[in-house]
Order: sequence, then structure tokens, then C-alpha cells
Amino acid sequence: MNDKNTIFKELFLKPVERVGRLTMLVATVCLLFPGLYLALFHGLYPPLAPLVRSVLAVWSFMLIMNVIEPIVYYPILGFGGTYMSFLVGNILNLRVPVSATCQQIVGTKEGTPEAEIVSTLGVAGSLVASELVMILGVLALLPFINDIQGSGGAMEVALNQVLPALFGGLGGVFIFKTPRLAVVPLGTALIIALIKSDIPYSVVIPPMVIISVVSARILYKQGWVKAGKMT
Repeated sequence: MNDKNTIFKELFLKPVERVGRLTMLVATVCLLFPGLYLALFHGLYPPLAPLVRSVLAVWSFMLIMNVIEPIVYYPILGFGGTYMSFLVGNILNLRVPVSATCQQIVGTKEGTPEAEIVSTLGVAGSLVASELVMILGVLALLPFINDIQGSGGAMEVALNQVLPALFGGLGGVFIFKTPRLAVVPLGTALIIALIKSDIPYSVVIPPMVIISVVSARILYKQGWVKAGKMT
């Protein structure tokens, strides 16, 4: 291990891991605190049967996503970016595009110490910016929220297209870098959409990840895609 990697591990990865674990633990306690407070100090307990049904319904979805999402997003978000993103949310529609865009602008290669630092700084900046924008946006749109929700007007239609537009722009960047890697995943996704378009993301994402990785591996082994062009 060279000096750069040693410094990176000691001065960046270890502090990030320590702070990340601590903040995740604090966040978990904060999430459980309201329910525990009501139960322990006020004797308010939810009925057991609805509670069990709710927990099973949530866990059946989240257990899969909690395994798949860190694996899928870590190569883009990096170590620090992953901790922050999973703590505050908005991973798909904000943190991943920000991280990928920052790395592209700076010109870093995924998986390197430089990419880790750039991604961490980008995600951290997005946290501050998104909170400020959210506060200002809520204050500005609060008087019109009833007119937007359920109105079927142009504003509601436009807001529903924000996430697809973000994914389209982000996907286009990587597709144009290595078009061959996108043939199998896009073809598979198109077939799934044509057969049944209302399949939940939790069902579609895990097999699509596996298909994308396996197809990329096959293309690389066959020499149709070079390693230097995959990043």
C-alpha cells in the first residue's frame, strides 16, 4: 500500500466510518424514540395484530432493498456519500445524480480515493443546498399547494416528470460513454415495460442489477468492452 492510500485510509476512511456509524445509530434511536416514549411513559400501545401486519408488509419490501440499494449505489456514492445519502434519503432522485455529475466534471475515476472525496463533498453540498431549497420552496408553494395537488394541471404533470427526467439525463451520460453496456439492460427493461408496466421497483431493480453486471462481465470477457472505457 503506497503512502497516498495509507493517508487516505487513516485520515479519511476511518473517520468517515466512525462518524457514519455514530450518526446512523443516533438516527435509529431518534426514529424509535417517539414510539417508545408514548409506550413507556403514556402507556399507548398499538394493537398487536395491525402492528404485526404493518411490520411484515414493510419488511417484505425493505429487507430486499436494504441489501440491494447499498450494493447498487456504493460504486457511485462512495464511502462517505453512502453514509450521508442513506441517512437523509432522496438517493435516487438527488444524491446519485449529484455524485455522478461531480465526478464527471472533475474527471475522477470511480473507486479511486479522488472519486471518494469528490463524491463526499458533492453529496455534502447537496444536503445543504437541498435543505435550503426545500425550506424556501415550501414557504413559496404553501399558499398554492391545494391548487397543485390533484388538480391535473400543468404544474402537477410537470412535477411528476422530474424523476424520469433526472434518470434520463444521468443514464444518458453513462450510455453515451459505453453504448454497448446499455444494450442488454435497456432491452430487458423495455421488454418488462411492454409486458407489464406497473411492476414495483422493489421487484424490478434486483434482477436488473444482476442482468447488468452479468452482461457487462460477458462483454468484457469477450473483448467487446475495454476496462478503460467502462468507467
